[in-house]
Formats: sequence, structure tokens, C-alpha cells
Amino acid sequence: MPRQRPKPRATPDDLAFGVHACELALRQGLARRLLHADGASNRRVAALVERAQAQGLPVEAVEPERLAELTGGGVHQGVLVRLRKLPLVSIPRHVEAPSLAIVLDGVTDPQNTGAVLRVAVATGAEVVVLPPRRGVALTPGVHRASAGLSFLAPVAPPLNLARALAQLKEAGYWVVAASPGETAEDATTFDWPDRTALVLGGEERGVGRLLTESSDFRVALPMDSRVESLNVGVACGAMAYLWRARWPART
Repeated sequence: MPRQRPKPRATPDDLAFGVHACELALRQGLARRLLHADGASNRRVAALVERAQAQGLPVEAVEPERLAELTGGGVHQGVLVRLRKLPLVSIPRHVEAPSLAIVLDGVTDPQNTGAVLRVAVATGAEVVVLPPRRGVALTPGVHRASAGLSFLAPVAPPLNLARALAQLKEAGYWVVAASPGETAEDATTFDWPDRTALVLGGEERGVGRLLTESSDFRVALPMDSRVESLNVGVACGAMAYLWRARWPART
């Protein structure tokens, strides 16, 4: 009797799954191999198989259980790709106004991180900074949650956030922390700087004290008193578009 393949303890980081994420990975030239469910009749998966073959990538039909094993039981839609090393961007040394940077402090939910990356692409952010600890890296869950837009988002290598804020200030950004409190300004009437580094905190503790103290401004979204808070993806979208409304994209 053949020995059963042991289930991995965690989903490998070098893969993306789901139709949208795999499509973006192939479109951006970031896929190095494609696996799909044997016998599946999904037309969109079939189109991805054809695209991968046209790019000269190895393509393998496997049992659906194998896909479930590799994705840790994620909703893979019958397809996954193994990824090349993802390109990262540097924090700019100098920027021409207007420019938006997004800094995530302690955001541990892949769904929220994926949502923030979607916002970053949608609003034309210059860079997204993720911490080396107490946060989510570019994992398969993030690729899935962002529908593959994580492959387009301008993500910097994980960096100590205090150091990242110092570099952003040197580049000419004003640091704006999304941090409610008595000293926080109303984000809907705030005069957003042309070069804004927006710092958003995690789901439970918000922006840390040291980052809040090193920020130039604090803002908060006005809310009905019955609502305690918004998740970071929603808050990021609202504030990024408030900034964009003040500083429209150049055409």
C-alpha cells in the first residue's frame, strides 16, 4: 500500500489559488507552474491552462484533494499556481506631489491586508509598507483576498515601521495616523497633505503608541455612536479616497 503524502502544516507561501489570483499571476509573468483539478470542466480554469501552456509553463492535472492539501482547505476553484519571486518596490527617496503611501501596523487578517492592497492599486498609491513582525506578508490568503491585485500593488520589503516613517518623512511625506481620540481631526474635513503617509492599525489595538506619537496628524472617520469601529480595509478605502478627492490623479 503506497504511503500517504503528509499534509503540510501550513500553506506554502510561493503559491496563489483561485481563478482571479492565478489569472493576474499569469498576466504579470509571475507564475512558474500551474496545477489544476483533473477532470474539471470550468471554462475559466481551462483558459488559464491554455495561457500557461502558451507561456511554456509546466502544467499538471492533479486530484482535487491535492489542491485542497496544498491550499490548506482554501477555496481554490480548481486551480493554483506556484510563483516566482515577487517584485518589491523601495520606499522613495523623493516624490513629486501628490503621492500616497500606506503603512500597516499590526494588521494580521489576510482579508484586511488584501482589501488594503486593492485600495492601494485603485487609488494609485506609491508604496505600501508591511511590518516584518505582527502583520501579514504576501501570503496565498492575501493574494486570494485581493483577487490577485497583490501582484500589482507597490509593496515594499518588510521594514521596521519606525524606520519606514523616518524614511517617508525624509522623502517629503506628512505622516497621518488613523487613530481616534480627542486630538484626532475629522477625516472628512481634514486638509490632506499632497504627500500623505497614511498609517493604519490592526484589528484590535489600532496604531501603536510610538507610531501615533511620531505622526504629524491624527484623523478619524465620523461614525454613528452605535458603531465602535470599521475594519481596516473599509477605513483604508474611505481615507484613501478622501485623500484622492483632495488630490485628483493627473491625466
